[in-house]
Amino acid sequence: MTNPILNQLYQICGQDNVLDNPQLTDPYTHDWRKRYHGSAIAVVFPETQLQIQELVRFCQAQQIAIIPQGGNTSTCGAATPLSDYARAQLIINLQRINQIISLDRDNYSLTVEAGCTLQQVQEYASAHGLYFPLSLASQGSCQIGGNLATNAGGVQVLKYGMIRDLTLGLRAVLANGEVLDGLTALRKDNTYLDLKQLLIGSEGTLGIITHATFKLFPMPPAYCTLMFPVSSIAQALQLLQALKTYYTNNVSAFEIIKRDSWQIYQNYFDFKHEICDAPWSIICEIEINNDFVLENLLTLLEQNEIDLSQSIVASSEQERQYLWQLREQIPLVEKQHGYAAKHDISLPLSQLEDFVASNSTKLKKLEPCGYFSIFGHLGDGNLHYNFGLAGADSQQIRELEQLVNPVVYKDIIVRGGSISAEHGIGQSKNHWLQQFCDPVSYQLMQQLKQQLDPHNLFNPGKIFALPQD
Repeated sequence: MTNPILNQLYQICGQDNVLDNPQLTDPYTHDWRKRYHGSAIAVVFPETQLQIQELVRFCQAQQIAIIPQGGNTSTCGAATPLSDYARAQLIINLQRINQIISLDRDNYSLTVEAGCTLQQVQEYASAHGLYFPLSLASQGSCQIGGNLATNAGGVQVLKYGMIRDLTLGLRAVLANGEVLDGLTALRKDNTYLDLKQLLIGSEGTLGIITHATFKLFPMPPAYCTLMFPVSSIAQALQLLQALKTYYTNNVSAFEIIKRDSWQIYQNYFDFKHEICDAPWSIICEIEINNDFVLENLLTLLEQNEIDLSQSIVASSEQERQYLWQLREQIPLVEKQHGYAAKHDISLPLSQLEDFVASNSTKLKKLEPCGYFSIFGHLGDGNLHYNFGLAGADSQQIRELEQLVNPVVYKDIIVRGGSISAEHGIGQSKNHWLQQFCDPVSYQLMQQLKQQLDPHNLFNPGKIFALPQD
């Protein structure tokens, strides 16, 4: 028996660009953490913006919900269809809209399609002697459209900002099938509201981003990358202040890793260096030029009571990549170690030490057998603050979350922080957003959603909880 919906999808995208076999669609209906699993009538892979417009109009007429999807690396279930949703759901994956459109060397800008992987964009810029600074552990698989939809951050935010700060313009298909065309390469344009900012960070709830133009930068001449121990977050922040004062804007990354994370790491990956006894480690990167003197940096570290005998200074690009690989593999280690209650939080730098000391004590009282894995972008106040049980299954962690999440988020909000620094809201935090967001801001966001997507076509149940929830 022929299926009229599938036939229409074939007609729009071509039969080779439509998957409807459940065995083939299964990887696209699970999230990266294997926590969420939804249902979809099909996964389609459009090759042009025009096909996306036709798909959106067709879904609007048939009242089929659309799940925009990039590399499916979301940690909050933002790119995963819902389970037990009343309406049919269609996944639109943008991986085949993946062309580099143009590079303007004089303007230091690059225009790409949204299905390009982050690594593809990095390598294209590098091949032309330019630099695109967004850097994530998932850069080989995450797509630019998803990076924009979640306002991705990463390790270089300290100097270059989040992807919102790197974006000059974009183009997107709206819920009525029309195109919002703001694909500009201008750095100054005060003609009206900056509408691209509505799409960046909207997690596919307002439209499907198809193209973007980004800022590029001169390639850094060289790096000094090092890892060293610190006794406390306070000591790390004192050193960060000294580094930023001495090297101005050239401190591009300042990552912190709790000793517990290294201990877990050793169970799954080789670690060439002996783990130091300090409670925390810092991975720092400074962009340097020909007048850089390593001895001056080492002296500054010693003045801030850093034990140089337990420090590692990368002496080659290979060693630099090794240090960053250590940092990037920590989420993979956690995934192998078992489920955990994960918190992607940010705080004013002045509040970090007090929060970690106070909140970790509270969590240990709630679950004495729990372990911490804390790491992240200390330089910009963003910690991945994870608390788990070794070997726990997903149900045990859901029960643990019921205990610890209210405690974590309340302590974050009272200190002027955020419950989502860079991972977004998705379906995992939508009820927390409603609870902790400023009521006027939340109402305004709902009004924008209603205005741009009145039938809740795009990514239902993400950011905003469904009414029946």
